[in-house]
Amino acid sequence: MKKIFAFAIAILALASCNMDFYSSDSMTSAQLKENPGAAVYTTDGIYALLKDPLYYKESYDDSNTYIRFLFQLSETRGDNVTISGHSTDPFLHPYRYEDLDNTKNNYYFWWIGYKMIYAANSNIDGIDPNESAKSAHMLGENYFFRALIHFNFVSLYARPFVCGRDNPGIVLRRGMDYSKTERATVGECYDAVVEDLKEAIKYMEKGSPRGDASYVSATAAKALLARVYLFMGDEHLQDCVDLCDELIAKAPAKVKGVYTIDELQKYPTATWTSPETIWCVHLTYPTDLKSASATIGAMYYKDGIEPNNIGWGEWYYNDELIELFNRYPEDRRFLAYFTYEPKAILDNGKKMVCFPEKPELGDYCVTGYALGDAVTANADGSYSFSYDGKSYKAVPEQVNGYTRYFINANMTGDASYYNGRTPAFIRDDVNEEDGIRNNGGTFVRYYNTKFSFQDEQPTLSSPAILRWGEVFLNRAEANARLHNDQAAFDDVNFIRHRAGLGSDADFTTGNYGSRGYASSLDVVLDERRMELCFEGDRMFSIFRNKKALDRRYVGYHPWEVINYDDLRIALKLPADELNATDLDQNPR
Repeated sequence: MKKIFAFAIAILALASCNMDFYSSDSMTSAQLKENPGAAVYTTDGIYALLKDPLYYKESYDDSNTYIRFLFQLSETRGDNVTISGHSTDPFLHPYRYEDLDNTKNNYYFWWIGYKMIYAANSNIDGIDPNESAKSAHMLGENYFFRALIHFNFVSLYARPFVCGRDNPGIVLRRGMDYSKTERATVGECYDAVVEDLKEAIKYMEKGSPRGDASYVSATAAKALLARVYLFMGDEHLQDCVDLCDELIAKAPAKVKGVYTIDELQKYPTATWTSPETIWCVHLTYPTDLKSASATIGAMYYKDGIEPNNIGWGEWYYNDELIELFNRYPEDRRFLAYFTYEPKAILDNGKKMVCFPEKPELGDYCVTGYALGDAVTANADGSYSFSYDGKSYKAVPEQVNGYTRYFINANMTGDASYYNGRTPAFIRDDVNEEDGIRNNGGTFVRYYNTKFSFQDEQPTLSSPAILRWGEVFLNRAEANARLHNDQAAFDDVNFIRHRAGLGSDADFTTGNYGSRGYASSLDVVLDERRMELCFEGDRMFSIFRNKKALDRRYVGYHPWEVINYDDLRIALKLPADELNATDLDQNPR
């Protein structure tokens, strides 16, 4: 056993390009063939590389993990997250769509990803699927990981598939020939991912899952393939529907029932045992909690209890997302994952009026707000308030079937935004300390707890990468794009029912227009936004459907609308990689 383990962590240095220059924690394929039992160690090594921080560039940082940077580079570039101001963490640059190629979230993510691909290639070349059902399943797991990393990379470092198959993609590493380092096209990358996932399914179906949802399975490969099909324009929509049909037919009975608030709150504490999870990256406590402030959850939540003050709490709910949930106050997803500081709401019958406001300096909007005695509720449902020595009124208006409030004044400086009016958000009264002062502006903190409280740790969770809620919504989106509107609404309504909404909130082909929606696809995208918020889905859902990402909301990011063909969507390739190869940088 010791000999096998030693082989499993053998250092293999390749100098063909920077992505492979550093050592790989994998045996060579020749060594695997000599020690077939070692495949379990080398495959488990890939699971570990998803979550373990490693030394890179002669330095070590607890926050350097593939999984943390995956969520960071995906979620912060959508429109769910708002950030209050400057931070020393490099998440700020992708959040602001700033073109930097030398930040650690960029170069470490790239390096560790190709390290895992190299390990998977070694295993694929060395595992004999005919040895046993277990070996066949293990081979399928490695095909899955190779597909997953390539897919994540082409999604983040290349333009969306819908912008063209022939655009530059990423470097494909399939096999042990590392003599060439060149970018495949986007189309070639997606084709390779589909092929690998089909191989993963084929081999994993010959065996059995190795354990709970901490391990990938044929079901996980099918769920990922359904997601990939959605990214590929309209060509594979029916393939997505068919695959989701197959998956849902065998889905656990529990995921088809109604989730209580208590069940939703407990979900982040044990995702690997939940029937909702198809596959998660399992972080064990205390081994994998290197630092309570270097986790996904630490960015969303701050415990605030002295003397520890665990977490940073720098990523908040966008006001527009809160407003979307507020259409249906009984939605248990929001009730389960939403909190703000201070936790105790002042019980004085008053309200807070907050709204976006452009500061004198900066390309962003801050939160202007009035609360307490500065706000008066009027008999007609409006709210009068004083702000900076002036009097204003937030007037109710029916928008998409529910009440929103608008101030008849241009506080944002954008005359095209709601025709020069300013949306106002009426909230329960909170202490003025709830605002964070940054550069003369204020941001109100609304926390997300989807990644908190595993093993009673405020910032720990084992994030789900694939889960059943997405499978239902993938089928809904594919059907909407195929113009099978009622089939799309059936899945949307199912998701809403299990979140606690009644049949009066159902969508039908006869009522979606009266609720302010132009298409069934728009209904599905809003439901995806609510169900999958903060899970790295939103940016991709918008762009693959050729929609524009409206980032005109409070936060330390440019007040702008980003079109699906904006060149900034593709992250810049890491400078380390370009310095070691002849690869061309993504155009701007």
